[in-house]
Amino acid sequence: MKKVITAVLVTSSIASLSLAFALGADEATSFKSAVRESKLLSLAAREKAIDLGYEAFKKKVYKESFPGGVYIVNGDTPVADEKELMDFYQREIVAEWKSTKFGIALGQGATTQLILDAPNGNPAAWDNVSKRNLTYCISKTFGSNYTKTLQAIQSATQAWEAVADVRFVHVDSLDGQCDASTPGVVFDVRPVNVGGEYLARAFFPRYARPQRNVLIDDSSFTLKPGKLELAGILRHELGHTLGYRHEQTRPEAGKCFEDKNWVPLTSYDAFSVMHYPQCNGLGDWSLTLTQKDKLGAACLYGPASGSSFKPDSCNSI
Repeated sequence: MKKVITAVLVTSSIASLSLAFALGADEATSFKSAVRESKLLSLAAREKAIDLGYEAFKKKVYKESFPGGVYIVNGDTPVADEKELMDFYQREIVAEWKSTKFGIALGQGATTQLILDAPNGNPAAWDNVSKRNLTYCISKTFGSNYTKTLQAIQSATQAWEAVADVRFVHVDSLDGQCDASTPGVVFDVRPVNVGGEYLARAFFPRYARPQRNVLIDDSSFTLKPGKLELAGILRHELGHTLGYRHEQTRPEAGKCFEDKNWVPLTSYDAFSVMHYPQCNGLGDWSLTLTQKDKLGAACLYGPASGSSFKPDSCNSI
């Protein structure tokens, strides 16, 4: 594999970001945003963003161009509107730039991998009723890619259901009218054409229904066989829908810090399905669940029926 040269900016995504590292450099150039999306957040980027100011920062953040489109930060995390983007800038850029280790020396942070979305220290997850009825529709506008999407979603949901007491429910009767406003489902799965700005993006449990979408870019259906696969992408994205953050935002990763709005569920896991390999991760682009991923999911939502589980391995949250 040819080395892909990366630089520094304020946003990244599992989309073109992953492709730039999964493919050779020559192949990656066919994706118009591969280089841009491969630029990783760093202290220098934060400092520059502060020097240039909010308006310059905003211009560098990708915003979906379709109706209802949102800003994308931290790789594949949606930010609903400009007010939230300003909050993000003040909280995560201005307030967090002072230390490359973010106040915690490497190896001295929490030793207890999956990390949970926790804005302002408040853990966000599905309650005991909702977690067993995570309904969704898959838009028929996928056309010839509908079956491929259905199969990939089923594979991804089964991976999480096999280890935790969660249940994803496909309401296929709503597939013909599946969009961001469709009632009767927790979230929608729809195709988008963002020109390779990302492969897919999802949401966290705390988001309102209009922002609870799993959006899949057309480029996800033209991946090179044996490299990154749609099912793996969706395992990662569905991890977000359950509340899990990118593993590399932990200080132990030493790279690609995002913010401190999380709490640990297990020890740091460089192989995690939620960890970008290029951010000092040790996994590959198969994006499968590790033992720690499985433990973390069981710690948060309870174990799946018939699974082995040691509750004393969990942190209290």
